[in-house]
Amino acid sequence: MTGGPLVVLVGPMGSGKSTVGGLLADRLGVPYRDTDADIVAAQGREISDIFVDEGEPYFRELEREAVAAALAGHTGVLALGGGAVLDEGTRALLTGLPVVYLSMDVEEA
Repeated sequence: MTGGPLVVLVGPMGSGKSTVGGLLADRLGVPYRDTDADIVAAQGREISDIFVDEGEPYFRELEREAVAAALAGHTGVLALGGGAVLDEGTRALLTGLPVVYLSMDVEEA
């Protein structure tokens, strides 16, 4: 595979994507990127504020754009927001990529 992330981490909020992603990137010697952080940086406000002010459909559009940009320009470990795969367009962007689903039971947390 040329270009694109080595691995894309998906899973529910709190499943450890950020923690595992950072550790995996360190171990592999590649950069780590989180599309939620990209959105917060670009918008200058928290995701919860975007949801309240603009609604989920608007946020999912921003998220899909952030995922597309990250897939095109990032070659390390990429973590997506917990609900990213709920969007059909975002799921389509992930087709054929190495995607790992992380989950965690309440007891493990």
